[in-house]
Amino acid sequence: MKRVPMSRKKKIEAEVPKPTAKDKFFAELAQEETMRQSPVPKFSAATDNQRLQLKYLQEGRKAVWGIGAAGSGKSMVAAYHGATLLKSKKIEKILLVRPVVHVGNSVGMLKGSLEEKLAPWFAQTVAHLEKFLGKGYTTYCLEKGIISFCAVEFLRGYSFEDTYVICEESQGFTEAEYEMMLTRIGNNSQVCFTGDERQSAARDKSGLTALMKMIKHVQEDQPDYLDDDDLDVFFNEVGVVTYTVDDIQRSGLVKAFCKVYYHKE
Repeated sequence: MKRVPMSRKKKIEAEVPKPTAKDKFFAELAQEETMRQSPVPKFSAATDNQRLQLKYLQEGRKAVWGIGAAGSGKSMVAAYHGATLLKSKKIEKILLVRPVVHVGNSVGMLKGSLEEKLAPWFAQTVAHLEKFLGKGYTTYCLEKGIISFCAVEFLRGYSFEDTYVICEESQGFTEAEYEMMLTRIGNNSQVCFTGDERQSAARDKSGLTALMKMIKHVQEDQPDYLDDDDLDVFFNEVGVVTYTVDDIQRSGLVKAFCKVYYHKE
């Protein structure tokens, strides 16, 4: 093969026009659109409670809780719905939220930005999203901020717009943090909370336990200070699904041990 002289190589390279910022922008848009168009893998709910949680989310209820036994698939349902909304362009962003993460020696001393420090705590939720969005598209969305994550303490003053929020380990929220989260929900937004009251490590009493009592009180007693529109919100825009050990899908071992631990209590 004949070698091209170096001076000739430079001339050839000079003749090839470099892509402009506009070209790069449209190339990225085309790449995103291509990845968006791939269908979300089919998800079949394995239990009645998974079906109920998915039903509440697909109905468009603004705040939905999947609470109860570990390994019952409540986080998988939350991720599937978020992936479907994003691929169908019904939302612009997915935000992943968890309770305050300790920033002492275990996290604060780690290198990197706050997002990099928090990344290990969101790895499982990101893995769920990858199952439905694909690893390439999930990575792209993380790089572009389409999917982002945050500890709950940094959301004060934030407003959710065109966003689907997944709140994992929400039994760790305090009552004040729950109040803050529920007053962030703006236009075309939806929040799915997952958690297990048994695993609460909140600094005060679990905000999840207190909130479930409040919702039950409103729905059963229908206090006079709420008008009909307010009550409609609690019945039609809020959904609570309580999972039991019979819903556990992770493995037979997990199910058996959970039954023993639950029975001990």
